Amino acid sequence: IFNDSENPNLKNTSYDIAFLDVEMQPFDGIETARKLKSTNKNIIIFFITSYDKYLDEAMDINAFRFIKKPLDTTRLKIGIEKAIKYIDNTNISFYVKYNNDIITVSSSDIVYIEIVGRNTKVVFEDMQYISSNSLNFWENKLIASYYYKIHKSFIINTKFITKYSRNMVQLCGKYEVPVSYRKQAKFRTFFFNNIGE
Repeated sequence: IFNDSENPNLKNTSYDIAFLDVEMQPFDGIETARKLKSTNKNIIIFFITSYDKYLDEAMDINAFRFIKKPLDTTRLKIGIEKAIKYIDNTNISFYVKYNNDIITVSSSDIVYIEIVGRNTKVVFEDMQYISSNSLNFWENKLIASYYYKIHKSFIINTKFITKYSRNMVQLCGKYEVPVSYRKQAKFRTFFFNNIGE
């Protein structure tokens, strides 16, 4: 689909969902996912493969699901249903103050939210700002399935996870957020159900 001479209209086409085999040809699934995300960073990627060794690469590009062969149709169906909810909730926008300006941001671009004193810090990949709204306010607004309250002081966007351990997640390769002891078991189940086995 990336041969512009054969498909000149596809270069700027944006897709909402893609099902990719990691070892497909002529472009492998990881490379294809990167190209698709260059036209729509919110695209939902399902990787279907027999090989666990690609899980880290799938996480690096924020894959929605990593489903092993032979295909579990029940798990695939549940994944598709969640993907539809994700699409429905991706376009929630907020007006926020930033450097004395009012800007519009998409909920899907929020990396994490943290309690700071009586306020909350809302962090994006390339900026952050302080909100007078409580964490409870954001928890009620950010209803998409990819948001998770992993600590009494943090809500994270699981799409941005680049590293995960029992008591910590890394987001965007640079932000480290703690997973509270009480949340560890449930979040581990959530993580592996949503990323892969």
